[in-house]
Amino acid sequence: MKSIPVLLLGCGGVGRQLSDHIVACRSLHSKQGIALRVVGICDSRSLLAVNDIVNLELKDDLLKEICKIKSSGSSLSSLMDLGQCQIFKDSEARKKVIDIASLLGRSTAGLVLADCSASSETVELLKQGIDLGCCIVLANKKPLTSKIEEFDKLTSDFRHIRFESTVGVCRLFICTCTLI
Repeated sequence: MKSIPVLLLGCGGVGRQLSDHIVACRSLHSKQGIALRVVGICDSRSLLAVNDIVNLELKDDLLKEICKIKSSGSSLSSLMDLGQCQIFKDSEARKKVIDIASLLGRSTAGLVLADCSASSETVELLKQGIDLGCCIVLANKKPLTSKIEEFDKLTSDFRHIRFESTVGVCRLFICTCTLI
């Protein structure tokens, strides 16, 4: 079984749909020899991450709770019982995303940064993720519509980036994970 760590950037409509899809398709992934291990999830203001990103993952019941909280319009920081997880806010959250990418990006399992945000503000994180060996999945076209230098950086290694309209993000995500 290949365990692939995933960090979700964005938990709006698309991010929640991807999270739900990951949970709903555990048995299918298992048959394919893949275990998607969500180690963190971000909204625009915060990051919820497991304390031990090498060995732990966000449990399915917590992922469902996150989807419920986010669909009500609340922030990740409103979660109460975090168990073996921690909340990071604002610039601390961005730094923690890079720390996770640094630790897991070039590891045997790698790290998938799945950008499900509707923002171009993730471009810097994604560029740093590329430098750190992460695989990038874009459900959002905005990072590719910025400066040509940023586009060139993000698309410099097609083995490590996949992008398509949000309609195909779940299929694309699974295809990307099989490449790692």
